[in-house]
Amino acid sequence: MNTRKPDQPVKFWRRRIVVVGAGATLVLAVAFGLLLWLARPLLAGPRLTTLTLGGRLQHVDPAAVRNAVLPELGSGFFNTRVERIGAALDALPWVAEADVRREWPHTLRVDIVEEVPVARWGDAGLMDAQGKVFVHDVQGRTNAAGGGMPGAASAYSNLPMLSGRDDASADVLAQYNTLAALVAPRGIAIVALSVDARGAATVELDDGIEVRLGREDASARLARFSALALPALAAKLTTVAYVDMRYTNGFAVGWKNGKNGNQGTRPNA
Repeated sequence: MNTRKPDQPVKFWRRRIVVVGAGATLVLAVAFGLLLWLARPLLAGPRLTTLTLGGRLQHVDPAAVRNAVLPELGSGFFNTRVERIGAALDALPWVAEADVRREWPHTLRVDIVEEVPVARWGDAGLMDAQGKVFVHDVQGRTNAAGGGMPGAASAYSNLPMLSGRDDASADVLAQYNTLAALVAPRGIAIVALSVDARGAATVELDDGIEVRLGREDASARLARFSALALPALAAKLTTVAYVDMRYTNGFAVGWKNGKNGNQGTRPNA
C-alpha cells in the first residue's frame, strides 16, 4: 500500500514564493530607480548661476562667451564638464586659451587669453605665431559713441601679408620667418610673401620691389638677390618693379617704365 503524501501543497507554496520574490524584486527595483531619480539634483550639486569672465579682452565678445557656455552647462556643479566648455570657447574667434573652472557653490569662472596676430592672411585674415588663421574676415567694430574702430586694413597694416593655400598657412609662415631672418641683417624687410598653388614663392620688400623666387631653393635665391642683384641695381632701385631670381646664373629685372631685361641664362621653377 502506497502511503506517500501528495506533493501538490509543496509545489503550490513554491510557486507562491517565486511570485512573491519576483514581485518584491520589481518593487525594490522601482523604488531604487525612483530614489535615484529623486536624488539626481542632490548628486548634481547646486546649479551654476554665475559666470565670471576674466582676462584682458579687446576682441572677444562677452556675449559670444555666454552663448558658447550655456549649451554646455550641466544641471549642477558636479556634472558640468569643464573640458566641453573649454572646447566650445576655443572655437571662438580671437580665443587663444580658455581656462575653465568651477568655484563652489554657484560660479563658473572663465579666464581667456586672446590671440596675438603676427601676420595678415589674405585680404582680411589674421594669423598667430603657430600659423593658425584665427580670423578669416576682420570687421571694423563700433564703439559706444557709434564711431567705427579700425579694421584689418588699418589696425594691422604694419603686419606682413601672407597668402597661399588655406591648408598650408603654417608652412607659409615658417617660410616667411626663414626668408625674413635671412635678409634682416642686411637691413632688408619683407612685407609680403605669396605662395601660389604650385608652391612658387614671391616676396615684396618694404621699398616695393617684388622678388620672384619660384618653387625651388627660395632661401638660396633670396640670398643671391641680396648679395648680387641688390648691389648691382643699387643706383636704379627706385625704378625697379621686380627682380626674377629663377635664372640659373643670373636674374631678370622688370622696370617701372615697363621695359624688361635679364642677366642670366634661363628661368627655372
